[in-house]
Amino acid sequence: VLYFVSFHCICSCYTHSTTMTDPKDKTTPTVPLEKELQEIMKLVTMFTLLGAALSFLFGREPGTLPDDIIKELAPSIVVVCGFLISYEFCDVMGVGMAKGRKGILGQSYKDLPAKEDEEVYLRQRVLTNQLEQTPLFIVGTFLCALLVNGKVAGILSLMWVLLRRMYASTYKRAGGKKLKQIGLAKFTVPCYFICNTMVMAAGIQAVRGYVR
Repeated sequence: VLYFVSFHCICSCYTHSTTMTDPKDKTTPTVPLEKELQEIMKLVTMFTLLGAALSFLFGREPGTLPDDIIKELAPSIVVVCGFLISYEFCDVMGVGMAKGRKGILGQSYKDLPAKEDEEVYLRQRVLTNQLEQTPLFIVGTFLCALLVNGKVAGILSLMWVLLRRMYASTYKRAGGKKLKQIGLAKFTVPCYFICNTMVMAAGIQAVRGYVR
C-alpha cells in the first residue's frame, strides 16, 4: 500500500510537469509511454534509496515502537494541525472570499461567465493541489514518526509545510503569468522528495521489522 501511494504521487508529479497535447498537433512533442515509464522507475528507485538511508541511519530498532508514543508523535501532530488550520483559513476560505470580491456568490449557475475569473481560478488550483498532496503528507508523516523517528518526521514535515505555504502564496499572486514563469517547481519538487522519502522509509522499516 505504501509503495502504491508513493507511486501515485510520482505519477502525479510527472504528469503535472508535462504538457497534454492533441496527437494531431505537431508543434509540441509528446512523451512516449516507454520513456515515461522509465522515468517513473528511476524516481521509484531514487525514493527507495532515500527511504532506505533514512530507515538505516535514523530509524529505531526495527520491529519496535517508541517507549512514549505520544511524545514521539507530538512534533508531527503539531505540524500537521498547523498545516490543516492554515489550509482551512488561507486556501479553503480564500476561495470563498475571492468569489465574494468578484460578485460570483450572488450569481446563479447559468449566469456565471464562460471564462472563470483568473484570481478565482488560481485560488481554486491552490486549494485542489494542496488537497491532492495532503493524504500522502499525513500518512507519510505519522508512519515515519511511529516506525522510524519522531524528531526526523517532525523536521521533514515542517519543511514540507513551509514549502507548501510558499507554493500557495506564489501561485495565488501569479495573475497574468505563464505557468513556467511562476516558478512552482522550486516548491513542489522538494515536497515530493520529502513525502515520498518518509513513506518509503516507513515501508522499509516495516519490512525490516517483519524479517528480523
